[in-house]
Amino acid sequence: MYVHIFPTSYSQTSINRLIMKAQLFSKTPLLKHQFKRSKGPQVLLKYEFLQPSGSFKSRGIGHLISTKVEEIKKSSPEKIGHVFASSGGNAGLAAAVASLELNVPCTVVVSNATRPRIIEKIRSYGADVVVHGNHWKEADSFMKEHLMKKLDSFKYEPIYSHPFDNPLIWEGHSFMVDEIMDVLASSKIPITKIKGIVCSFGGGGLYNGLILGLQRYNLADKIPIVCVETKGTDVLSASLRVGAPVEFEKISSCATSLGTATISTTAYQNVKRHGSKSAVISDTEVISTCLQFSNDTNIVAEPGCGATLYFGYNIDKLQNILGSDIKDDDYVILIGCGGSSTSLEDLKELSSFTNCEFELPSTGVSRLNSHSLHTLQ
Repeated sequence: MYVHIFPTSYSQTSINRLIMKAQLFSKTPLLKHQFKRSKGPQVLLKYEFLQPSGSFKSRGIGHLISTKVEEIKKSSPEKIGHVFASSGGNAGLAAAVASLELNVPCTVVVSNATRPRIIEKIRSYGADVVVHGNHWKEADSFMKEHLMKKLDSFKYEPIYSHPFDNPLIWEGHSFMVDEIMDVLASSKIPITKIKGIVCSFGGGGLYNGLILGLQRYNLADKIPIVCVETKGTDVLSASLRVGAPVEFEKISSCATSLGTATISTTAYQNVKRHGSKSAVISDTEVISTCLQFSNDTNIVAEPGCGATLYFGYNIDKLQNILGSDIKDDDYVILIGCGGSSTSLEDLKELSSFTNCEFELPSTGVSRLNSHSLHTLQ
């Protein structure tokens, strides 16, 4: 049974909707994790590995899809929602899992770069998978311009599921904060003892959700968030250095789940508004972290998740980023965001080489190439 303590700002209607969504995402543990450290603040790890799709994406995308399905039932009861998702990674898998639970059809369009194993995994949840284009933008455009327009409008209502840039997705992710607050309260851990939250940053959906959740408790300006990227996917870091959102021509990192040409404009604004921190680590650091974590826990974390876990093993570097006096009885929270795109064999193979480079499409935002990035260092 899904047990949840809701903020007083929630209406009964909102609470009922959340209870109804209980099968779409799980209330995950927030557990103390040692990370083989002898001293430093206590580390609490949020186990989003345990979500139905294997990642935090189940929260936001499940919330978006279920909300749209409810709206269609009310406004056009004669129609059925049909989910369209253009992601071959964790977002596409989350869309397929949610659609199966809600008993609505789902089409996921992936690019040629998508691993066959992931395609089969998405199909295993009943989704139709179409392979088109060399990258996400081509797959997304084909889906919207061709597949969605060919949908039988008398029978179906299309539901477009973006991988990260939608307020409903952020709202779904924000429920994670409510769960964190529940655990802190039941464990009698004062909020003042929480010195920071660490999350991996790709397009900014998870980060936006955390900010939204913290805002409900008036904590967005009191608990700093550290946004972690890998070198080669560090669009946020580059944007902050330039002073405006930028676009990458390519990503050059094994953390492909963090690779996007641009980030959410809302995320960039939130980082500036709330003074969130930016951190960038190397592929070598993230792969060694994933292998160490797998050895310690028997949990395989993909590189995008390993970016956050790195700071569990390197708490001194996290303390330097936070720039505050953190005591041994203080706490930091790491969001173990999960992911299903990487196996242990993949990690071992990646450990032998880290020069992964992928072209990205143009979106019209100011672009940065590798030479431009070098000059910003």
